[in-house]
Amino acid sequence: MAEQITGDIPAARPLPVGRIRSLPQRPDHLGRVAIMAVVAVLLQITLMPYLTVAYGSPDICIALVVIVAVFRGPFVGAILGFACGLAVELTTPVGTLGVLALLYLAAGYWCGRFVDRPEAESLGLPVALAVAACAFVQVGYAVFQLLLGTEFVVSAVAVQVVVPTILLTGLLSFPLMLVVRRLLGAPHDVEPGMLDA
Repeated sequence: MAEQITGDIPAARPLPVGRIRSLPQRPDHLGRVAIMAVVAVLLQITLMPYLTVAYGSPDICIALVVIVAVFRGPFVGAILGFACGLAVELTTPVGTLGVLALLYLAAGYWCGRFVDRPEAESLGLPVALAVAACAFVQVGYAVFQLLLGTEFVVSAVAVQVVVPTILLTGLLSFPLMLVVRRLLGAPHDVEPGMLDA
């Protein structure tokens, strides 16, 4: 009886050894992220000052930081934010070194926490986060200038600088989102331990 039962069960085929040991890995494309960061910083310091409405100009760096953070997580978003902010401050005449870097770092980390949401692949969430992060950076920088004692009319700065910058950054985020999605692929979280290989 036992022989009859075992005779009906087909013999299991052994799995290839290579398939067991090596799982398919999704590419992180961190080299592409670095190239996009360099291009964004160059555009920010050369072209963006000429695309102005009132006194506001688009902030392509914060848009890139946010969109990449949504696609690669808080770790990559924070590092990219700090690097882009510091590069912009080192290449433009600003009186405060490190403020933009810290604001970009905070925005990149916070927006990177949305990487696991299903909305991360849509157009709406990254663009909305880019607008919110731009508002955070603009208001944060203005508050820091007030703390340093810089005198300016808050309502005039809000109408002539902050609001146009936020709107222009939001408009620029749509095509930038399409480019980043094309270059990076589907969103997934990249953590420090994943970079050892």
